[in-house]
Amino acid sequence: MISEDTIIHAQLEVSECTAELYLNGVPVTRIVASPTRIPIENVAVMQLLVPGTNLLEIVVEPGPKPSLARTAKREQSFRKMSAAGRLIRFKEGVPGLVEHGDLLTEVNFRWQDASVDSQYFPQATGMQVEMGAAFGRWAWQNAPDLVLDEATILEARAVLDEVEAALRARQADRFWDLTELQIKDVVRAYPQVTEAFLRGDLQTMLGHFEKQPNPVVARDPAAHDFRIVGGGKLLQCIDADWTTSFKLRDPDGDQVPYTIFLARIDGRLRVVR
Repeated sequence: MISEDTIIHAQLEVSECTAELYLNGVPVTRIVASPTRIPIENVAVMQLLVPGTNLLEIVVEPGPKPSLARTAKREQSFRKMSAAGRLIRFKEGVPGLVEHGDLLTEVNFRWQDASVDSQYFPQATGMQVEMGAAFGRWAWQNAPDLVLDEATILEARAVLDEVEAALRARQADRFWDLTELQIKDVVRAYPQVTEAFLRGDLQTMLGHFEKQPNPVVARDPAAHDFRIVGGGKLLQCIDADWTTSFKLRDPDGDQVPYTIFLARIDGRLRVVR
């Protein structure tokens, strides 16, 4: 099911609603229906596939912030809406539309019947797909379950501080060490990506920061809304407004999201995704 000349994407498509897409309990993307927002998005997810059974899931009309995405129940009156989550295998270089790939699984939500005048949200629905050996087990799958207490939150913030310090000091080796588990998994999941390529990409990024004296956006602890995902194994560093807690600035000063998931590896929180 997996080969070197293909890439597997998770795709989310929405109409008149907000939906969040998960793969194996890990948030992949979220779309808020808007006239100015493209209602479909693809995300490469090879690094989120696990051996055996994989679960693709959509949460429709999630709660107002990440930590309440699945639990903030509220009643909504009828309006036509739909959402679809797909797992699609593509050949390299083809357009990212389902008709150009192999559909591995699809999950749908549709509310089109006005005879149902109200429903409670959020609503979650999912489909499973077998992926064989995939890329083998990831280190984070064997990690202990996390507890979202004050000590864990403070430890997570300390990790973000370390990553920031390495970037501000343009310390490529230190940044590499802090994100090595994530990087090695990327190389494992995407055979066409080499460690040498990623080291070069890191040097390019640090070179951009020479033109940007403040490469990391200041974090506001009051805005943090960290949540435990991935079946209890991962801590997502995210803010209450659904943006990543860690953000960079490009040479023009624009904010660039930087996704970070942590797991407890060898007794301490490490960047794994």
